[in-house]
Amino acid sequence: MTSSLTFSFNPSFENYGQLDLYSSPQANTKTPLLVFIHGGAWRSEDKQDHRQLALDFVNQGFTVAVTNYRLSLRETPEQQPKVQHPNHIQDTFEALTFLYNTPPTLTYDKENVFLVGHSAGAHIATMLILDPQLYSLSFIRGIVGADGIYDLPLLLRTFPTYLDFVSQAFGPDSTTYFQASPISKTPLLSSPSSLLVPTLIIHSMDDQLVDVAQANSIFHHLQSLNMDVTLDTTSVNGDHYDMIKSQDFIITVSQYINKIIQKNAI
Repeated sequence: MTSSLTFSFNPSFENYGQLDLYSSPQANTKTPLLVFIHGGAWRSEDKQDHRQLALDFVNQGFTVAVTNYRLSLRETPEQQPKVQHPNHIQDTFEALTFLYNTPPTLTYDKENVFLVGHSAGAHIATMLILDPQLYSLSFIRGIVGADGIYDLPLLLRTFPTYLDFVSQAFGPDSTTYFQASPISKTPLLSSPSSLLVPTLIIHSMDDQLVDVAQANSIFHHLQSLNMDVTLDTTSVNGDHYDMIKSQDFIITVSQYINKIIQKNAI
């Protein structure tokens, strides 16, 4: 039976500083670790919302961590949230370094970690690799972005009403949104966690909330950096939230990660 344990990577954040770790009875220190970063427009969702997804990935042979991060929540409609970009990224970075520096169990290989981010979580995952200020994640072996947000100005041109949650998470100054987008980032050539990280960008063409232009934007940006990037717009169907619940998503991600593992083993 799969075990599920909760750990705090930052107790001062309470629930937002916690992650859930799912392991099978067969898991050991050679089992790859998949870290799932949830979406929710930087202002909603919780690690517990993705318990079934974690269990599905455990059945594919992974140990799975689902991590929380502080959300951008207004105390009053007039106030800016106390938590804003880049806090979401910093919190996730802290969760990852906790998993690497102080493994709480012996159920995963800390040198064999894969990030899977959905929606806003895909923004966080790609920023963690591309932002030149974050260069110590050398244990990340691959990234998957699912129906992600990668270009904030483009998102707002397509969906102007999204300014409500974008300004909540990134502040009211729209001139900062490009620099807060993964498509603006060029990692340092000396960074061990940048150009060698294979990346899969998955987008469901049924998605009504985030359009494929976001996937295309990050795909072309990563291509321009000569990164190992794949764009998949056909394997996974379903609307924005349904797509990550599908078996097609679980299988597509699992097969991609296993190919990386096999290639690295050669």
